[in-house]
This record gives sequence, structure tokens and C-alpha cells, in this order.
Amino acid sequence: MTDGRRTTRSKTALWRQHAFEAITSDIVAGQGPGPDAPSEWAPLLRRLIAAARAPVQGPSWWTPTNAYRGGVETRMDPRAYHKDGMDRLGPRDLPVVIFQLTLAGWGAFELYGKPSQRLPAGSAFFAIVPSRHRYFLPPNSPGWTFAWVGIYHPYLVRRIARNVAVTGPVVRIPPSSPLVPSTMRLVRGAFDKDFRDRFEVELALFEFVLACERLADEQRYPAGDRERLLEWLRARTLAAPGRPASVDAIAAERGMTRSHFSHYFRARTGLTPARFMSEVRVQEAARALLTTRAPLKQVAGEWGFANVNHFGKAFRRFLHASPAAYRRSFGN
Repeated sequence: MTDGRRTTRSKTALWRQHAFEAITSDIVAGQGPGPDAPSEWAPLLRRLIAAARAPVQGPSWWTPTNAYRGGVETRMDPRAYHKDGMDRLGPRDLPVVIFQLTLAGWGAFELYGKPSQRLPAGSAFFAIVPSRHRYFLPPNSPGWTFAWVGIYHPYLVRRIARNVAVTGPVVRIPPSSPLVPSTMRLVRGAFDKDFRDRFEVELALFEFVLACERLADEQRYPAGDRERLLEWLRARTLAAPGRPASVDAIAAERGMTRSHFSHYFRARTGLTPARFMSEVRVQEAARALLTTRAPLKQVAGEWGFANVNHFGKAFRRFLHASPAAYRRSFGN
């Protein structure tokens, strides 16, 4: 048991040593020549280079599962930069996710058996290690300057891996993306180690993963698609409000099963179709309460509620008041 603890401590110490060497070596951006960054990425690169001038080794709790690795590098020699995702780990080493964002020049990423993809500024990749991939500096590149983060937290590694399985490893990132400040925070923190404790590090890592997932959703399902889908279902609901269509019937109109349509709708809108249709009818019923003097029973029937009791339960769920109290609060 003592030997096991000693082995764990020695592995952690080695990891900490390698992490510090990565942010103090001569490959850190700004310590030598490198490609020029486009104007939209140059300010970010300058800030990271400034942080790289005063690296800190870190507190004792800076370990693979409590923290991460990161840096900003410039690679100029194609012979010295070639990473293979299948030959970097020992049999007992933790899996890791490498996220790498190009800030200047370009490099290449390649899945085994597929053509390589050029990665100019604003391009990034997620490399799950171990997996069958490689990334490298091609001979015809002017150099490659990039920010990178290595995450070892088992839950976050699994979560990112599930996302990458759907979206693929290579992404385009606009400078306005929330993923950019999340990445900047982690890379700067890899140099500064200015987190108050391991909980603040974990929060920053979770925010990074959420920003990755948000970007993937935005690229798979553009905002216009969401609005069109919501508007279609809203119009379909209002076409016959007194006779609410079932989710099965709505799904059939789209050529889907209920399960498929519900998953499709929620993935694009964050809502379930049944809840959205109920909310549309409640909102329109609320409008009727304020613009007419119709009895509650009549309003309930016109907007597809079985009776006043059913109407009241649905109304309170969305507007947090009974229909009568809602009407009185507006002086009707």
C-alpha cells in the first residue's frame, strides 16, 4: 500500500514537472520568431504571451484530476512537431483531451485513414488520447502558433468525447464565441495559477466544456432553424386551439415517430413539444382574459382545456397565478 502511494505521488510529481517544463521551454510563443496573427486574433495572442513571461509552478493540489495543463506555443520545425494519439500514453495513464486553437499560421489534423485538414487561425481540434489521430506541422507551413489545454478530469473527458463523437474533432471558432474567453482563462491560468482553490479550477473547466457544447449546438442547429421550428409549431397550435393536436399527430405531419420528433424538437429548441404547445395555449388564453369578459369556462374551452380545473392547473404552471387572480391583477 505504501508503494502504491509512493507511485501515485511520483506520477503526480512527474506530471507537475512536465506541466511546468511545457510553459517554460523555448517553444512558448513570444520567445522566438513565429507567423503573424490575423488582426482579429492578435490581441488575444499578445495577452497570452504577456502571461507566459511569468510562469508559476502551482500549488500542491495542482494535479491531473484537480487541474489541467495548458500553454501557448509556436512551432517552426516540421521535423520536431508530430503528435500521434496512439503512442503517447502508458497502459495506466489517465486518458486526456487536448484542445488546440490556432492563433497564427497553420497546422494539420488527421484522423487515421482520412485526408488531413488544414487548421488556420480560428480553427481548433479536440484530440481524445488515446484515439486514432495525429496532428503535425506540415513542411509548407510558415509556422504554427496555438493555445492549448489538456484536460484529465475523467467525467469531463467522457463528456467531451461524447460531443466529439457527434460533431467530429475539428471546429471553426469565431472570435466572438464564448469558447474564446473560456479558453483564454484556462491558458492564462496555466501560467499564472491564480485560482483560489481546486473548486475554482473545476468551475473554469466546466464552463469551458459547456462553451464547447454550446458551440457544437450552434453549428449543428443555427438560430434560424430554432426560430422556424418554434414558429411552425406555434402556428400549428393556433390553427385549431380548441382541439389540441397530440404530439403523435404533430410528429406524423413531420414524417417522424413521436419519440424521434420529441428528441428532434428538444435538441433544437431546448423545449419539449407538449410543453411548448401548452404554453402557447395558456399565453393566448391569458390574452383573452385581459381583452374579453368571457367566463373562465368559455375561455378554457376555446383554448383546448377540458374544464376550468384543468385550465387552472395549466395556467398556474406557466404564469404562477390562477386565471381569476391573473384577470383581477390587471383590473378586469
